[in-house]
Parts: sequence; structure tokens; C-alpha cells
Amino acid sequence: MKVFRKAASVTLVAALALTAAACSSGESKPSTSSTDSGGTANTNTKAEPKEFSVFINRSLPDYPGSTRVGDIIDKETNVKLKREYLVGDLDTKIGVMIASGHYPDLMDGGPSTSKLLSAGAYIPLDELVDKYAPNLKKLYNARWNKLKQPDGKVYFLPGWVPYEEGDKAPLLGTPQTGFWIQKAVLKEFNYPKIKTLDEYFDVIEKYAKKYPEIEGGKTIGFEGIMEGSRKHDLVNPSFFLAGYPNDGAGIANKVDGGFKVDTFQDKDMSKRYYKKLNEINAKKLLDQEMFIMNYDQYIAKLTSGRVLGLHDQRFQIGKAIDILDKEKPERSFVPLPLVYDTSIKEQYTPPLGMSTSAGMGISKDAKDPVAIIKYLDYLAKQDTQNLISWGVKDVDYKVNEKGRFYRTPDMIANFKNPEYKKQWGGDYFLGLPISVGYWADGNAARADNQAELLTTTYNDIDKEIIKAYEISSYNDLFAKPEARKYFPLFDIVLEKGGKAELTKQKIDDLLTSYIPKLVMSNPADYDKVWEEYTGKFKALDTKSYIDELQKSVDFRMKNW
Repeated sequence: MKVFRKAASVTLVAALALTAAACSSGESKPSTSSTDSGGTANTNTKAEPKEFSVFINRSLPDYPGSTRVGDIIDKETNVKLKREYLVGDLDTKIGVMIASGHYPDLMDGGPSTSKLLSAGAYIPLDELVDKYAPNLKKLYNARWNKLKQPDGKVYFLPGWVPYEEGDKAPLLGTPQTGFWIQKAVLKEFNYPKIKTLDEYFDVIEKYAKKYPEIEGGKTIGFEGIMEGSRKHDLVNPSFFLAGYPNDGAGIANKVDGGFKVDTFQDKDMSKRYYKKLNEINAKKLLDQEMFIMNYDQYIAKLTSGRVLGLHDQRFQIGKAIDILDKEKPERSFVPLPLVYDTSIKEQYTPPLGMSTSAGMGISKDAKDPVAIIKYLDYLAKQDTQNLISWGVKDVDYKVNEKGRFYRTPDMIANFKNPEYKKQWGGDYFLGLPISVGYWADGNAARADNQAELLTTTYNDIDKEIIKAYEISSYNDLFAKPEARKYFPLFDIVLEKGGKAELTKQKIDDLLTSYIPKLVMSNPADYDKVWEEYTGKFKALDTKSYIDELQKSVDFRMKNW
């Protein structure tokens, strides 16, 4: 039996009309025949579906077993995914996998992908893709060569792919990174223009003094999380505030037409940020549990409505924002691109690119790699990508006479409902190859990036904010990204077990140890603690770390 059958758009529409009982009144049955990948007509049989286990580096609720999108894909492919999402710390999870020597069929290692690669957990994909997956190859197009490892082979597929046509169009959608502030705070002070970190905390302090309690609990001025790899929201703000993009692993300064890599963790930009948090902590505006709570507790704090501000990326706090937008819209958040002073040009919006250091790969334990690559190829088709990202035509979106995708007000309201989104099920395919660019017909591959939907998804408080700041969308608050061909630094894979990787780990360990000390210390002792921290930082072999990053940057600038 073939692994899957072609999913023509007509088939998808018909299938959805029959499986949408949870969200529509009509119900019918999927078509009983289609065409397989080789072009041979087939009729559905009662054959048992193939099951593939998959680990996805995302914190999502367990798959409910049946969703509208998932059921269509299951029927079209005769494949079921046994999903496992991230619970707890990623590095710990990956470490347990490697120690056991046993892996799921598919794995998205996220920032720990290199560890899986070094452990020999992945199989090469080149021959499989060349023979069985033309849609995958098309999806990654010119970027395919960037995925090759030092041995010349490709082992994993990044989950977010800017399709080729997308390079020619602006990336829209919702801003993903910033200093988030509660909408009620902006409304309370008649929508002030907040550009700097000092202005941001001044407004938060005033609101907290005026409203020491919210929703029956103590107001939390500023929130954060230190758990494992999630602590980027306490590490990265310093370089954003100094006007650098999200390179993560370091900073890159423009020099003589190129870029020179440096550390930021020991620079004044970091000292300045932690000193500000230290001051905020002394004023009792900082959550006293931020350094010890786990991710679930963090999301619970955000959804309580008591948090006035935080720095984070939307992928980490998205489910909290979705809940707040539905249940307590004025307690939800707006991202702001703050800087230390107004002479600094912010770069919160990253240059359009694709991660080349992390993604979904097939493990050495997979029993049927051919079937898996065919399944991924089915997912990579434009029709399937639209199903995953938009839903089904006339149920989740419509198409106007010009061929533009749009959603009615009722459809927009549906997608603000977490329960509807759960029954819809498209988000459960995140982590697998997903296009985030624009198709040749001009439609955005992701609904969030469709220009027509930017303002129609806003609720009443959003519309007030947009009007007050005289902008058309929240994107207008942010500067357009600057081109950086090498971008990003955090995507560079360091030699396993080498000096650079060891130094990177030691830097991470130092931050884990000293950020709480810097923030929670007596303000009078701050400089002393900073000197202690930087003294230990200087003792590290940062030269080998920077040199290896620089070598990769130079290569990318020359060859990409």
C-alpha cells in the first residue's frame, strides 16, 4: 500500500465539510478515493494506519486525539502521529534521550539539535528527499545547501521556512519580541509614547502604586522566567536595548563592510540592564518568584491579569496572550521596541531568514524512513500548508474574487477562542516544516502574515491603541529589519566538545548563577557583584568562542 494519497484542494474541502461537527452544523464523509504520490488511482481500504512517534520542541497541550485538520491529514496519508511536546527543560529532555540511546521516529531538538546530531541520533535525509520528496525540496529551495553539515549531508529540516517568493515581500504578522506592557496601563495614562527602558518602568511604577492589587491579588510590576533554556527573556534584553538584533550568542558590529563578533554578556549594556532590574526589585516591582518558578507557573502568572510588564518572545507566551485576549483583553499585552536612549535605532524585528542549526529530523530508530519522508513531503505541499495554516476554505477562511484569502468577523472570533483552535488543530503541526513566506499568488502562507487580517483581528482595546498612536498595526511601532546575510549568530553550530562549545556552556552557567545575584542584591552591593561576575567571565577562554563564531560569519558573508 502506498504511504499517502494526493490531497487536492477539492478533497480537503470535501473532507472538512464532513469532519467539522465540532464547529459547524453540517456533517458529511470524506471522499473514498484519491490519487497516490505516483499518480495511481486508489480506493480507501481498512488497512491499519502507520504510526510515527514525534518529539516537538514546543509547550502545547497534549494532542486531543482528533482535530479537524488532523483528521483530514490522517485520512489523506493513512498516518497518525504520536506526539510528545516539551515538558520542563529542553536540555534535560534531550540529555535523557541521548543517555538512553532510544529516540522517537521524528525529533525537533530545538537549540539542542546539535547534541542529537553529535550523538548520531539522526539519519541523513539527502537521498530520501531527492528520491521521494520533491515538495520538501521545493519548500526549502535555494536554502537547501545551507542545511548541509560539515560532512555535506542534511540531517534535519527547520520548522519555519521563508518561501522563495517571501524574500520579495515584507514579513507582516504580529511583532514577536519586545518589552510587553499591559494594555490597561497604556489606557490608564492616555497612551503615552514609551521609547526608553526608564520611561517603561516609570509608567509601570505609577500604575502599580495606583493599583497595588489586581484581580484579587498583588500587582506584579515585571515578570520573567529563569528555567533552563527559557531564560533568554532575561539574557537577551540588554542587546536589544543597545540596538542589536536577536543574534543571541553574541553581537556583531559593522566593520569595513563586514561584521565583527563580540560578547555582550560582560559589556556595559548588560550591566545597565541588570542594574535597572536591581532598582525595580528594590522598589518591590519585580516578581520574587521569577528565578525559581517553572514554565506552567510563569504562564499562570501572566494569565492572572496581575502582570504589568515583561520581556519575552511571543512563541513562549502566546498561549497566555490568547487566553487574556479572550477573557481579559485589557489585561493582555502590547510589545514595545525599547532602547536605552532615543539616539539608538532599535532592531527587534529580525532580518528575514531561516534557522540552519535546528529542526525536525528522522532518528536512527525509525523503522520506515521512506514512509516518514513521504509524509513530510505531503505536509510540504502548498495545499497542505494552507490547510495547516489557514484551515479549510469556506469554514476557516474565504477567497475573494481577486484570489485573496480572508476571514469573516465570525471566523476571526473563532480563532480567538482557544477551544476552537484546539478543535481546529493546525497548531499541532508546528515544529514540522511550515512556510512563513508568501506564495506565488501573493497570499501569505501563514494567516497571521496576511495584510488583510492585521487589523481585523484586533479587539476594541487594540483599536483604541492603534488609533491613539496613529498607526495601522502594531508592526508600525517597530523599525524594519536591516539586512545581515550571516544572521543569526545563535544558529552557528560549534564544534562538539571543542573549546568554543565549552566556553559557551561556561558563559551560560555564569549567567544562570549571577543574574539572580545581580538582580536581587542590595543596590549598594550591585557594583561589587558585577565586578565579581565579570572577573569570572574574563577568566573564560572567550577568544576561542568568538573566533569560531567569526569564522562562520565570514564564511556566510562570502558564500551565502
